[in-house]
Amino acid sequence: MEDNISIYKKKTKGSAKLFEKSKKYHVGGVSHNIRFFEPYPFVTKSADGKSLEDVDSNKYTDYWMGHWSLILGHAPSSVKEAVKKQLKKGWMYGTVNKATIQLSEIIQKAVPVAEKIRYVTSGTEATMYAVRLARTVTGKKTIVKIDG
Repeated sequence: MEDNISIYKKKTKGSAKLFEKSKKYHVGGVSHNIRFFEPYPFVTKSADGKSLEDVDSNKYTDYWMGHWSLILGHAPSSVKEAVKKQLKKGWMYGTVNKATIQLSEIIQKAVPVAEKIRYVTSGTEATMYAVRLARTVTGKKTIVKIDG
């Protein structure tokens, strides 16, 4: 009886080839360590709804969903249509705009204690603002970080 690794290798020859190429550019062959698994990760070609499809046309149910950020699944049609509509108006303004004001209004109605809203692009930036706010409110200059 054939083991699962052998079956996987037979079904993912294209992924194996691309993974070898990826090793030239990425540490351990992956762009982030969580994406590696033995014997090698499959290489995704596309995604739709709850599924990923690899370069060998194998389909997988995606339980990870983009680090849990894709709560509506991959490429939901309502989001695709909204994105297409917005792209006709511009990609990223970098300025105050009506859509941001409308989103902030929705958030504030849903979370009344959110008196003011600041959008950030990373957890690091969010933490930085939280530290600045805490220092301002408390008047203290020292922050203690506990690690491990």
